[in-house]
Amino acid sequence: MERHIYIVGFMGSGKSTIGPILAGEMDRPFYDLDELIEKEQERSISDIFESQGEAFYRQLESHKLFQSKHFMPCVMALGGGTFASKFNRDFISKHGLSVWLKIPIQLARERCRDSQHRPLAKDPARWESLFHLREPDYSLANIQVEVQGKSAQQICSEVHTQLTDMR
Repeated sequence: MERHIYIVGFMGSGKSTIGPILAGEMDRPFYDLDELIEKEQERSISDIFESQGEAFYRQLESHKLFQSKHFMPCVMALGGGTFASKFNRDFISKHGLSVWLKIPIQLARERCRDSQHRPLAKDPARWESLFHLREPDYSLANIQVEVQGKSAQQICSEVHTQLTDMR
């Protein structure tokens, strides 16, 4: 059975950009976990964070992630914190392969500077702390690809090469 490809990484790493391209090249559907949650909840991630808090959001996130086991093989972009949960990582390793889009903190900061839709990017000190806190979790991904200085096509090509090498 073909396995899902879960794209992980910090805010601004390119998950929502790379995911659809990779899915198209692999002839698979693409899903963005945050978009699935927003559609189901009929409100934005920011609204969920503000009205019910991060813990509630993380429950929604895990629940929606677990529903992916019923999907046909797909490529799914995860939220920046999804892979930080051991519970989620265990599910992902059972049902798919994880791809870490590794981004240097300076580039992530630059890409997220004007972002209004990222609730955890509003506090610069907390944002930087999260970056360093999540890196060890991201490093557990099956595949790691540096994104700095590369086009989306180059990144997808590297992912394909590493997937082929795993077979």
